[in-house]
Amino acid sequence: MANSNVRVWRCEICGATYLGVNWPSNCPFCGAHFEYIKESIDYPLDIRKGVTLTDAERKDLEAAMDIEITNLTFYRALGKMGDPNSLLASAYRALAKVETEHLGVYADTLEVEAPTAPANPLPVHEDWISNIEASHVREGEAVKFYTECAARATSPRVKQVFTAIAEVETDHQAIDEFLLTQAKAQ
Repeated sequence: MANSNVRVWRCEICGATYLGVNWPSNCPFCGAHFEYIKESIDYPLDIRKGVTLTDAERKDLEAAMDIEITNLTFYRALGKMGDPNSLLASAYRALAKVETEHLGVYADTLEVEAPTAPANPLPVHEDWISNIEASHVREGEAVKFYTECAARATSPRVKQVFTAIAEVETDHQAIDEFLLTQAKAQ
């Protein structure tokens, strides 16, 4: 029997559609917080089109794409470490997918094709603790940069994108902290 309670939501940040019974607390694709998720009937269809960018905003968005490519490549490498079914490897494969979404958001805002991440992963440490600590630093740098970009943005859309993704990267730091406790317990 079909569930008549299923509803359709869309994320204002990445534009993805979510189907479910309950309003998601975060976008399941880019991780944006619930305030950016709208019921499909309330979704502004023109939100991602025709943003006029300043040269500084364009430069910030291009730098943000570089950060996302580097981080997703690092997370893909972590996703291949050790037992692929482990919580740690699985979590970093999931984070790589979120970083891929962020890369797409920045490319969409620039109205360019998202670059492809290199096939070869970045070198990683041999131990999980060092890698998780490196991830935490990476996320902290991203939060700092994206927060600065949001503060200097003049376009409401660019400000919204950088603010939302800075919040998600802050969430990633909390995930790193949780995973670090798991790694230390092993």
